[in-house]
Amino acid sequence: MTTAPIGRVGNTFGGDWTEEKLGILEAYLDAYTTALKSKPFRLVYVDAFAGTGWVKLDSGSGHETDREDRERLIAGSAERALRVTDRPFDRLVFVENDPERYEDLCGLREHHPDRGIDPRKDDANSFLCGLSQSEYGTWRGVLFIDPFGTQVAWRTLEHVAQLERLDTWILFPAGAVARMLPRSRKPDDVDPKWAQCLNTVFGDDRWRSLYSAPAQHDSFGQGGAERQAGVSGLLTIFKHRLETAFGRRFLRDSRTLRNSRNSPLFEFLFCVGHPSGASIAKRIAGHIIERM
Repeated sequence: MTTAPIGRVGNTFGGDWTEEKLGILEAYLDAYTTALKSKPFRLVYVDAFAGTGWVKLDSGSGHETDREDRERLIAGSAERALRVTDRPFDRLVFVENDPERYEDLCGLREHHPDRGIDPRKDDANSFLCGLSQSEYGTWRGVLFIDPFGTQVAWRTLEHVAQLERLDTWILFPAGAVARMLPRSRKPDDVDPKWAQCLNTVFGDDRWRSLYSAPAQHDSFGQGGAERQAGVSGLLTIFKHRLETAFGRRFLRDSRTLRNSRNSPLFEFLFCVGHPSGASIAKRIAGHIIERM
C-alpha cells in the first residue's frame, strides 16, 4: 500500500532508468517473499542507500522555468519494500548516512510502527562489513546496494558473499567508472585519486588489464563507441570478480540501465545469498531481468 511522502523527498534525480531499476527490485521482492512464504525463516530486507523512501524524477525536457512541471514523485526502494504484504518482511533495515534523509526514515518507522523498520545512520560499507553470520543465522533476505556513484568498496561485496544470507542486487556505476579512464591507452595517465577509487571498486588494479585488450578502442573519452567499449570492458572485469566471490550464486545475465541518449549509466547485477536457493533464485531474477 502506497503512503503519502513523509518529510523531505530529496534532490531531483534519475529518469526512466530509475523506474526500470526499482520495478525490477519490486518484482523480485514480491517473488522472493512468495517463494519463502511457507518456510520457517525470518525475512529481512536491507537497503544500503535507503534515501527517504521516495524519489523525485526529472523528465529531462523543457526549460528550467518548467522544472516543477517536469518533476514527478515515485516510490523509492524503501517504500516499495513496505508494499510487500502477502508475506511481509519481518525486519526492514534502512541504512542512510545523510542526517536529513535518516530523519525521514525515522519518520517512516513512526508511520509504520508494526512493520519492523530499523533505520540506521551509518556508512553503507561500514554497516555491511559489520554484519555477521551468527546475527543472521536464522534469517534469509534481500540486500539492495544502490550507490549514487563509486561508494561501494570491493571488500564490502566480498563480505556479503561470505555471509551466504542475502540475495543481493548491485547497481554498478559503469558510466562513472568509465569516465575515470584517460583518453590515452596508458594506465599511468589515470589521475592518482581516480586510480585509488578504481582500486577500491575492483579490489585491486586489475582494471588496468582493460588497456591490454587489443579489441578496445584507443579512447575512452566522452560518449560514442569509445565509451561504450570502455564500459563493456570494465563490466566484464567486474563480473569476473563477482563470479570469483559468489561462485555459482552469481547470475551472469544483467540489465544495462541507460540515459535518454542511450548511453550506459549503470549495470544492475544479481547474486544469490544461500547456496541452497541458488538455482531457483537465479531463475526468478533472470526472468525478471529479461521480461521487465
